[in-house]
Amino acid sequence: MERRAGRITGQLVVGVAIAIVGVLFTLDNLHVLRARDYLQFWPLALIAIGFLHIAQARTTAGVVGGAIWMLVGGVLLGNRLGFLSVNIWNYWPLLLVLVGGRIVLQAISARAPARAGDPAAPAGEGFATPAGGDPGDLVSAVAVMGGFDRKITSHAFRGGELTAFMGGGKLDLRDALPAGGQAIVNVFALMGGFEIIVPETWSVSLEVTPFMGGVEDKARTSTNPSAPRLVVRGFVMMSSVEIKNA
Repeated sequence: MERRAGRITGQLVVGVAIAIVGVLFTLDNLHVLRARDYLQFWPLALIAIGFLHIAQARTTAGVVGGAIWMLVGGVLLGNRLGFLSVNIWNYWPLLLVLVGGRIVLQAISARAPARAGDPAAPAGEGFATPAGGDPGDLVSAVAVMGGFDRKITSHAFRGGELTAFMGGGKLDLRDALPAGGQAIVNVFALMGGFEIIVPETWSVSLEVTPFMGGVEDKARTSTNPSAPRLVVRGFVMMSSVEIKNA
């Protein structure tokens, strides 16, 4: 079995941090040192996670997510060391600014590739899938405290955008084919989630940045370099994205 090259990830940082805490408490119990003298530096773990997110980011969402981790970690560390006297909860509305800005950037980037003469996106954005599936080559769906269920049947599918706030949805691509061999779907979710169903003959590239959320690929996909390719990009906060075959 081929082994993947080692890579520093946020998950690895969290695991190391937990192990260090365990060592500190053990040494404290043995009266070798006082754990509290070292535990005050715990926000360094948040800063490290943010740095890794930014260093490995492929999208704007990755940079934004990493910056949030570093900002929170830096303020907490500064407070603990006495360099700052800031109540971070006073600034929670900035999360709304970041969320709104991310939605705007995602909407702009999703529409930027369109050129004169390109097929237009479907006019309607309802929650139900049209009878027999949606033949449009672009999908745009929004779920606010609700959900949507879309089945795409276009053989020139180019992608689109999925947005959810306290809601979610399902996108079924098993009867679709990407235009030019590749389709790009931009996602944004706040306290919600998406299920994206793909055929086994496709390959999938995930470029989604989760913040207090998760991205899970359960699908069996093709390893053929010439296989139809789906790229999923975006940012999810307290949300999830799941890729599967059924």
